[in-house]
Amino acid sequence: MKTVLDYIKANYWIQCVLNSYSLMFFSLNNVLAFIILLVTFFSPAVGLCGLAAIVLINISAYFIGFNRDEIHNGIFGFNALFLGLAMGYEFSFNSIFIVLFLTAILVLLLITVWLKGLFAIYHLPFLSFPFIFTYWIVSLASSNFMNIHIDENHIYTINETMRNESSLFYHLVHSMDELNIFPFALIYLKTLAGTFFQTSVLGGILIAFGLLYFSRIAFSLSVIGFSLAYFFYSLFGADVGDLNYNLVGANFIFLAIAIGCFFLIPNRYSYITVIILVPVLMLIAMFLGKMLFVFQLKAYSLSFSVVCTAFLFSLNQRWLHKYLQVVTLQYFSAEKTIYKYINSLQRFKNEHLYKISLPFSGEWNVSQGYDGKITHLGDWSKALDFVIVDSKSNTYREPTSRRDDFTRENFYCYNKEIFAPFDGYVYDIVNTVEDNDIGDMNTEYNWGNTIVLNHLNGLFSQISHIKKDTFNVFVGQYITKGTYLATCGNSGRSPEPHIHFQLQTLPTVGAKTLAYPISYFIERTGTKKVLKISEIPTEGSFISNVQVNELLVNSFSFLPGHKMSFQKENSGELVKWEVHTDALNRTYIHCEESKSFAYFVNDGVMFYFTDFEGDRDSLLFHFYLATYRQLFGYYEHIIITDNVSLIHFNNKLIQFFQDFIAPFYLFTKANYSSTFSYADNIYAPQKLIINSEIETKVMNFTFKKVNFELELKDQKIHKFTIHKKNTSESYIYKHL
Repeated sequence: MKTVLDYIKANYWIQCVLNSYSLMFFSLNNVLAFIILLVTFFSPAVGLCGLAAIVLINISAYFIGFNRDEIHNGIFGFNALFLGLAMGYEFSFNSIFIVLFLTAILVLLLITVWLKGLFAIYHLPFLSFPFIFTYWIVSLASSNFMNIHIDENHIYTINETMRNESSLFYHLVHSMDELNIFPFALIYLKTLAGTFFQTSVLGGILIAFGLLYFSRIAFSLSVIGFSLAYFFYSLFGADVGDLNYNLVGANFIFLAIAIGCFFLIPNRYSYITVIILVPVLMLIAMFLGKMLFVFQLKAYSLSFSVVCTAFLFSLNQRWLHKYLQVVTLQYFSAEKTIYKYINSLQRFKNEHLYKISLPFSGEWNVSQGYDGKITHLGDWSKALDFVIVDSKSNTYREPTSRRDDFTRENFYCYNKEIFAPFDGYVYDIVNTVEDNDIGDMNTEYNWGNTIVLNHLNGLFSQISHIKKDTFNVFVGQYITKGTYLATCGNSGRSPEPHIHFQLQTLPTVGAKTLAYPISYFIERTGTKKVLKISEIPTEGSFISNVQVNELLVNSFSFLPGHKMSFQKENSGELVKWEVHTDALNRTYIHCEESKSFAYFVNDGVMFYFTDFEGDRDSLLFHFYLATYRQLFGYYEHIIITDNVSLIHFNNKLIQFFQDFIAPFYLFTKANYSSTFSYADNIYAPQKLIINSEIETKVMNFTFKKVNFELELKDQKIHKFTIHKKNTSESYIYKHL
């Protein structure tokens, strides 16, 4: 009886083989892999050699000790498949051939490892170079071997046809070879089959369907790449029939997919790049074909590898990364890549910035914003001034009698605490300027008492017009966000008390200002409050930092190693999760049962998911949607909204058509929204209910919608409910 460990090992090796097939088209899709595997066995000897080559090189790489994940993803196997198919196609079977075959696989492994390390220095893929070099070695060496014979059946196709005249399988495989369709379509299908050393049009049709199933973008690019090759061959008067032989046409398909949607984010510029590179590839392919013919060698996929590698190397030398974006996190799916990239641009365009907070507590008014008309001009235009105002828009309280003096103490913000906007070191403090009387200004010491904080990596903040002798920190001290620094004063060029705040790239007092967003703040208009994320406060607005709530903070405190489980209400079904951190320092919730991963960020003010991989029917996926973005502050009427990646939530039929034009235009949108529907105490809630919703829309028409309810109490998530159409499922949190 097989154990679980035996099953895991068997599944690993099966996946190694399948990934080796699908990686030929830059994919890790099992359906496409099985189709390619099937098509290679249209010529059983050829297919057997391809499969044997994959198994042999993967086993060799595994036991020598190479990276298990790379073996699993087919990094070693796809070149072996190429070599195995080529040798099975060109040579006759005998016992001596087996020795040559085994030797060739070992040579391929050595060359693969060598080129992999060499190309990695320049951050480049080694593509099919190992196959090409090994094939040349075998081809040239075999000409000296009397006991190794060339299989002439593929050269004299009429002989092969006559030999297989009585074979039902042969007739089935070639039943569509005389299909009456456009010459371009016929050559395209034959080229797809020829990629795997087959001549069957049926094979080409199956691979085309496999490509379409795997990726609409990759399929369309394969057609575009081949169409362009067909056009340029016709334009220059070359024989388009040559595209069917020796993988010539496959070079254009590989290039279109590789540059159009695999190594680059698919967009209009990557498509334009494909158009530009096709004639370049054509010239190089013809040059290499002629040059290698002298040595009786075939170029196969060499021209694609040369052009693709040279282009990627050129991209790595750029100073400006504007139009062509290199894929940094490879999903082996053009659709995942483009949808997650667009979603990241929408959600995290400022994620690389420090999460700067407002340097005060409570609600203040922006008395002068960026490009203000009073003092925020020229190099000092990107700064903010803050004051406190009352219901009458006054910044001060009226004297109680006519005999009372109108002083600094009358102003609401005077002597109010100032806090550090972010972590860093105290770089400089000016504490020598006396506060002005109201209406007076000290233009000799323009900034007055000032503190400059070094937030590292070239970012500094400056807070000015501080009250003398109120500093609570010293130069060189390391401080964290929210540390009490000093109090608001009226020193320098300040006719009345206020806080001047600016970001800059130099440490000197009064340096040129830098436009930089505030990570989170609440903006009030009348009685309505709105959450602002990574925005710059506007002049005249009433703003405050988010006041975090203990119940929310504790409920979403998922630290690495944290375990949690949910039991389905009125059922014994139990779902277990655990929190981990990966090699890229991404924190995620993992569900072992569903093999799902939900990546998240908790920055102390907000909890939000960044990505999901796994089963979209799992409870973890629904939790990912339900808590897609959650603010840690309780605000009764604030609605949190966000954009959801279309790869995660869309109608399947609509998604199919959206995929084709996704690099150019999105006609569907998936949106998230959440709000608080219940609190037992609005000031210090001990129980909260959050309602959230995900919906997909085309224009104003909703195609898909799911609602969720999350109940928090006892400092944790207590209950999680999913509402789908007319059904609801509830899960109760169980402590582990």
